[in-house]
Formats: sequence, structure tokens, C-alpha cells
Amino acid sequence: MLKWVRVPAFVAAAALVGLRQPPAPQALALYLLGHRIGTEQYTLGPDSLSSRFEYLDRGTKVALDSTLTFKSDVTPLSFEAHGKSYRYFSVDASVPRASGAAGTFTIDGMAPIAAQGLLIQYWLGHGRPPAVRIEPSGDAVRVAEAGGHASAAGAQPRFRHFTIDGLIWGREDVWLESATMRVAIVFTSAGVLPFEAYDAQYESLARSWRRLQMPMALGAAQYDQHALRPRARGDFALVGGRVIDATGAPPIEDATVLVRGGRIARVGARAAVAVPRGVPAIDVSGSTVLPGLWDMHAHVGQPEWGPVYLAAGVTTARDMGGEFDIVAALRDAWARGGEAEPPQTARDALPPASLVGPRLLLAGLVDGPGPASFGHVTAATPDEGRAVVRRYHDAGFQQMKLYNLLDRPTAAAVIEAAHAAGMTVTGHIPNGLTLRDVVEMGMDHVAHLTVRDTPGSEAMRDTIAFLRAHHTVIDPTLSWNELLGRSAATPIESFQPGFRHVAPPLQRLIAGASGGAITPRQAHDRLARSLAIVKALHDGGVPIVAGTDKGVPGVSVAREIELYVEAGLSPIDAIRAATAVPARAMGLEKDSGTIAAGLRADLIVVDGNPLERIADVRNVRLVSTAGRLYDAPPLWAAGGFR
Repeated sequence: MLKWVRVPAFVAAAALVGLRQPPAPQALALYLLGHRIGTEQYTLGPDSLSSRFEYLDRGTKVALDSTLTFKSDVTPLSFEAHGKSYRYFSVDASVPRASGAAGTFTIDGMAPIAAQGLLIQYWLGHGRPPAVRIEPSGDAVRVAEAGGHASAAGAQPRFRHFTIDGLIWGREDVWLESATMRVAIVFTSAGVLPFEAYDAQYESLARSWRRLQMPMALGAAQYDQHALRPRARGDFALVGGRVIDATGAPPIEDATVLVRGGRIARVGARAAVAVPRGVPAIDVSGSTVLPGLWDMHAHVGQPEWGPVYLAAGVTTARDMGGEFDIVAALRDAWARGGEAEPPQTARDALPPASLVGPRLLLAGLVDGPGPASFGHVTAATPDEGRAVVRRYHDAGFQQMKLYNLLDRPTAAAVIEAAHAAGMTVTGHIPNGLTLRDVVEMGMDHVAHLTVRDTPGSEAMRDTIAFLRAHHTVIDPTLSWNELLGRSAATPIESFQPGFRHVAPPLQRLIAGASGGAITPRQAHDRLARSLAIVKALHDGGVPIVAGTDKGVPGVSVAREIELYVEAGLSPIDAIRAATAVPARAMGLEKDSGTIAAGLRADLIVVDGNPLERIADVRNVRLVSTAGRLYDAPPLWAAGGFR
């Protein structure tokens, strides 16, 4: 247990400006998805910080070397950071001479972690400005001192809690030691996955602090999103638009969709569907009404995903292996969907958070043990695998997600236990096994495009027949593959026009991902091969569902749909891959996925006609999640997008 100590006020004040720590090496333990993966070694002196930020992500080394020099009042003089902050995202920041302008600081992204402590000290020592301008990015970052100090009865708090908003996409939580103002604990994200850092002496707090953090973060986000009030709630009618119901039936022109109590009551031609007195009627003439979109390969990790997903038209997402406590808390907060009103009292008295976001379905990640495992939930034996399934099942997860390091007996036990519990199984193909192995073992869905046969070959025809016979579902994540495999000479905006609206820190992060020295022609040819495989699978009767992995949140769903059309699917089949087909794959076709009486009112209104121009699926104007109807622009803004 921690011992809480009293700290004389003058000591804390001196620490703010004088940085009295001796220049001795320090260490921060680094965690990804709750799994200990590496260390930031740093030396902090009275006028400089040097850092080696290094970890192992699923066997891939990630390293970033940084130096920061500063004046006695923490005003930066110079900054260098070179390497990677996540295995796909490079950092190459050089500020040989900082501007020294008032309200400016030098850092690039979430690392080095120790520099975030200096940013906070700069903010405190310079009058707590409303925003700090970051060099070299030019972004405005907001720092705030939060409530919820860790303390014991009668003792001065051991930590001071701060938030930093805008250094990464979303808000970070940073705890500094009150006595030294050195970084103690940080909650942030790496590659949009939950990431944590603990000073070595506080590492034993990792599990308990994680559980403490989630209600605090969601409660604060509840205040931020409280202004997102629905345009209509429960009962309304969308009148005059074109309805594409995703069943494969022809569109209904000049139609009405009547929603009562959050469910679709009637859908049909305007002349055939009367709108009851008192029910708000929203004119959507000239637009198209579609079922809400699904993202079947998501990695959500923070409240900001919620409004951005809805703004992009995504009303259901399947998280494919997030940190247990985080995804379960987000699922529950989004399910409440703004129903609870925040209290007028201090944030410390918050009720369970109620946030704006899509329905979240959960696949529980399990990997084999070891330093290269992904996430903190692992199983080394069949008995451990069965215990993991029970834990996820009891928490309301719909699926299990297998990962690379599971051995055959343990993977088989997980699949068997999941099926016995009424869950299905998705994920990666564990090392040493083949696609046919896992499908024959009972794996229901397969993540990513693992089919490698040549389109049109006898081997491909055999594979397709095998997958079809086993009713195997594929989520190929083409949009993520396109992003990672692009030539550095190809601007992301050339195939992902929504990228220019992305929150600036996230935009810069993703812009650093590419296939390296690959040429545009090589990138095109590789993508074309993947498109041909997807077309062959679809034509052969293998269900294809839209998923994005860690692409551009929300925005990449539209790109995934566009790529299916580029592959040769009809526009309606591409739309169905993001609506009706995933609903059926998850056993929810009687609840959502199409527009029909009795189903959830998960609906979007887009300007244009996606059957004639598939890119119109990007033009989301209105979105309804379970009968709560929102305008898209405020949702984008709430998620930090422009």
C-alpha cells in the first residue's frame, strides 16, 4: 500500500519552477492493453530531458529517442524526437531552436511520456493559459487540473491529477507526484489503443488504478457530450427520401419511415404511411435513408470514438479485442445513450456515465502467454482457455477472439467452451495453424484477408467451397491494408477524402503510416490482388463483412464499402456488407441491419444516391441510433474532427 505523506507547500512550489530533481536515471513501465511491454528510460536534469522510449509490440520493436532542453522556467529551447511511437507510426520531429513565444511548448504526440510532465509544469508556471501552442505541430493543447486527488484521511494528496486534451486524439490523464512534480502515472493511447505508463515505484498499482480511471474518464466525457441532444427521440418520421432497406429489394422513392418508441413502425411510400399527430416529421426529400452502418473490426479505446462513429453513420461496431475494463465500460455508457442527466454537483459525484455512441458488440481477446503476447488476457492451457471464456461470457461479450500465440489444444478448448456458452469465435489464425485448421476446429469468423490463393485457380475454388460449406465469415479490412500498404508518394486524401477533416493529432499520426519504399504501381497491384480475392469470395457465397481495424475512425467504413465496389461488388451488395450481412453474422438480423417494421431504428440519411455513386455513403446528414436522431455536424465536432 502507498504511504501518504505531508508535503510542505514551499517544496511543491519550488518544484514547479526550479525542477529540483537530481539528474539521475528514471524509468516508466509501459503497458499496451494492460500488458507490460517495455520501458521509458529517461534522465531529467535542471535544463534538459533525454529519453529512450522502447517496447515490444507483438514481437515488433518500437523505439523513440528524444531530447528536450529548456530554461529554468521550463520554456523549451530545443527538441528532437526520432523513431516510432507505435509500430506503424513514425515520429521525426526536429525543433533546433524553439520560438520561446509565450504559451508554447515542444513535444510531438504522447512520447516521451516524461515530457508530458514538463508540459504540465510549464502550464502551471506560466499562469495556466487556456491553451498551449505545440511546436512543431502548431496544435493548441488544453491542460487542466482535475479533481480526484489520491489521498488518505488527514494527509496531503500524494498525486496531482491533470488532463491533457489535444496532444493525441482525445484526452489523456496524467498524475504527477505532488512533492517532485515528476510523472507518476499516465493514461494515453498508442496507435489508438489504450496505453499506460507507471513510474517504477507505482507499477504495483496498475490493475487497481486502471479500474479507478475508467469511471473518472467516462464521467468527465459525459459533461463534454451532454450538449449533444437528439433532434428527435423515440418517435419521429423521415419523410420524402429514397429508402434503401438493404434487403436487396428495389429502393422506395418518396418514402416515409415511421419510428415509434425507438423501433421502426412502418416503412413505405409516403402516400401509404400516415404520420400520427404529434410525431415530428423530418423532411429528407432528395436524400437517401439507409440502415445504420456496421464496423465489424473496431478497436475502440476512448469516449471520442462514439460521436465520430455516429457522425460517419456507424450505429453498430464490433470491438475486436480491446482492454477488458475499457470496452465493457464504453459499451454500457453508449447503451445508456444520453438518457441520464449529469448532476449539478461536483464531478466526483457522477452517476454511471451516459455517452453518445453506437451499439458496441464485444469480442474477448485471448492470446498465448509471453512478452510478445497481445493484451493482458492470456491462456497457456485448455483449462486456462476455458476460464477466460467464462470471464468474457459473464461480462456479456458475444464472441471470443483468438490471437497468434495460442497453441492448438488451448485454441480448441476456447472454441469448444465458447460454442457451449452460446458465443461465436473470430480472430487471427494462431501460429502453426492454417486457415483450414481453425475453420475445421470451429472458428466461425476470420479476421483480415488470410486467403492467399490465386484468383481463378483450382486452389482458390477449393478454398471458397471449403469456407462456404463451413459458413465462415471473412472481414478483410481492405481499407486498413490500403492505408498501410500505400506508397509514401500517394497522398491519403487521394483515396480517403474524409482524411482532411480528421482531428489534427490523429491525422499526423496516421499520415506517418505507409508501405515504405513501395512504388505507387506496386501498391496498386497488391491492392488489386486483394480486391480480386474479395470478389471471388463474395461470388462464391462466402459472407464478407465490412471492418476497418485501426484506420480512420468512422471514416474508413465508407472507404471499405467503396473498395468492395472497386472489387466488382454491386453497390447494394457493398452496402449489405456493412448492414444486413454483419447483422446476420452476429445473429441479430431480427433486430437490425435492414429497414423493416419491428427492427431497431438504426438509420442514416445521406445526401445523394449511393446506388448510383457509392461515395455518397460518406455524405451522412442525420443518424438515428435506437431511435435517437442526431445531426451529423455536432457529432463530428464533439469527436474533435473538423
